[in-house]
Formats: sequence, C-alpha cells, structure tokens
Amino acid sequence: MADGIQSWSSLPPELLELIGKFLDSRIDYLRFRSVCTSWRSSVRSFTNRSPLLPVKVPYSFPDCFLSQSTIYRLELINPSATSLNCSSPPQKKSWLVRIEESENGKLKLLSPLLPGKVSQESHRATLNLLNVKAVELNRAWTIKDESFAALTLGIDKVVVYPNPTRHIRENSEFSILAIYGGGKLGFWKMGDEEWSLLDDVNFHYDDIVVRRGQYYVVDRWGTIFWIDSSLKLIQYSPPLYGCGGRKYLLESEGSLHVVDGYLDGGRLNWKDYENRISMLMRQRGSGSVLGRPRRHHKVEPKAVGFRVHKLDEEWGEWVDVKSLIQHVFVLGYFCSFSVSTAEFSGCRGNCIYFADGTETYGAPTSCLFKLEDRSIGTLGSLPEYSRIFWLGC
Repeated sequence: MADGIQSWSSLPPELLELIGKFLDSRIDYLRFRSVCTSWRSSVRSFTNRSPLLPVKVPYSFPDCFLSQSTIYRLELINPSATSLNCSSPPQKKSWLVRIEESENGKLKLLSPLLPGKVSQESHRATLNLLNVKAVELNRAWTIKDESFAALTLGIDKVVVYPNPTRHIRENSEFSILAIYGGGKLGFWKMGDEEWSLLDDVNFHYDDIVVRRGQYYVVDRWGTIFWIDSSLKLIQYSPPLYGCGGRKYLLESEGSLHVVDGYLDGGRLNWKDYENRISMLMRQRGSGSVLGRPRRHHKVEPKAVGFRVHKLDEEWGEWVDVKSLIQHVFVLGYFCSFSVSTAEFSGCRGNCIYFADGTETYGAPTSCLFKLEDRSIGTLGSLPEYSRIFWLGC
C-alpha cells in the first residue's frame, strides 16, 4: 500500500497537469488537490476560475450571467464514519443536493427543488469530501442578474446548446436554448444582439430536456418535438391532449415521460409577460425605481394533482403510468429528473416532488404528490419523505 501511494505521488508534473485539465467541477478539484502536496500544486486553485458567463437575456435587463449548478447524489463511502462535522451522526447513507459554485469560487448547497439554499441548519455542517462519493445526476442552468440572484421573470427553462460534455468556463463559446415569456422557445449564441425564435407561431412551450445529447421540448398540449442540428423542430410524438395546465418533460428508465400538472387556476401566458415587461420598461424610462425582476407578480396557480404518461417510442403512442414503483420524479425549479429509491436509504418511491406556486414576492414551497392515493402535502408536514434531500443535521 505504501509503495502504491508513493508511486501515485511521484507522477510527473506534466501528467498531473494534463489530468487537471479534465477536472471540470469544483468537487473533482478539491478531491484531486487533497491527495498530496505535489497533486495540490499541479493545478491552479479553482477560485481563479469564474463560474459566471455574460449572457444577453430576451429583455433589456443589463449585466446578466449564465450560471451552472449540478444535481448530485452524495453517498457515504464509509457509512459507519461520520462525514459531517456536527453533533449527531448521519441518518442516511445518501441524499440529493444541488451544488453551485458562487462568484467567489465557493460551493453553495442548494435545494434540487427550489432556487434557494437547502436550510439554515445546513450551514453548520461541513462535508468531508474524502468520505463522500459525488455522483452527478443532472445539470441545471440559471440566468442571474448583477446581484447574482436568480433572474426568473419570464425565463422558465435554460439549457446550453450544444450539450457540453464538461462544465463551460469563461472565454468558452456557447449558445442557449430557453423557454421564456410564458411559452416562447428561443435561441441565443455569443455575439448575438437579439434572441431568435425557433417557432414564431406556437408560444405555448412548457419544458425542455437534454437526452443522450439530443434536445426535446414539450408544449402545453403534450406534443414532444426534437430539435435537429439546424435548430428545426421535428414533431416526435402525437399530442397528449392532457387536461392539465402544465407539462413537465423528463427521462426515466430510458423513456421520455410527460407529467401533466393539474392547476387550480389559469397560468400566465406570453401576453401577460409582455404586458408586465412593457410596464417595467416604462417605469425604467420614466426614472421610477425598478426593483429586481420577479417570476410572480400575481397569485400563481397551485397544483392539485398530476398524471404521468410515458411515450412508447416504437409505436408512437402514449401510455398512462399508474405507478412509478421504486422511482420518484423530482420536478425542480430549474430541471426535472427521475431517481431510483434503491440509491437512497429510507427513501419512499411512487411519488412526485415539486415546487408549488406562490403568491406575490413570496417563496415557492417544496411539496409532494403520492400516486398511490393522489394526495398532496408540503414536505414540512411529511418529514419521512424529506430524507432523500440534504436538510442539514
């Protein structure tokens, strides 16, 4: 064992530097640099690498940036050891967390469901990355303003095009696909002064997902389209004609699924957003104080139920899904995904985690929908279902 450690620590500097070029996340960097002194000195500190990339948004708000966060499954390498610097031992062997690198190079633990931090208590806990295996599950992209807060007015979903195999960094050339303005599907690349619409007729797109390097988008009628290399929309599925008011698109066990969300009221549409943005621009032009844009300026409808549908890609048909069995769906604020309960001790399957609507200037709420009895509740009232998430000690 000692000889093995000695041989790894004696790798030539040029080889270590080459390896370091393929480390694209801060967690990988921290683990690499913690091996020994020579490994630490072979790669520059991650704090010198800005995670924020300038981007132009569809509306005239200045100084906006693209920021990336990553959904991880954090798994204890040695479950019997305490990997957290807190008074009580961990209650689970693995959990979900979204990790984002801040503008000063530090890591922030975020909720996979909501835009904000996980919890107040989590700041008192410290992860020992030498005892934690970080498995990347998904990536989420966010538009931020000059205060580095999420800019969410009218921008519902953002993905980078083409799909990067590594984290993009400053001076990288990149493009963006986004759903904005209550349902418009737009494209922007570095150097463009304006966004381009991929569809100038249908302004009712709901979600976009990257699957095997291919981009798929769903509209409010449940029709899935894929986007080819020339940015043309090709119909991929028949309309679902689900009666719900909000469609979520994700992949589970290799198949595309649409989650149809039933709401207790009508949603904002692209005309509502255009009117709101026009009002903000008039306020700016008249010298009025313009606060930071918000997603919600009136009561947003709340979810009252969900139905799950799987696309049979061989026959081009929709299949109703009555049970997720040992899976859960996470409909996050910035990305949606599926995970197996077998990967999380104490996790209960056959349910949907989602961020519910909110009132003016309030915060969205973490909620749960059980497919078994079609009941809905907040995670605060269902602590036994919150064990899948990192909630502090």
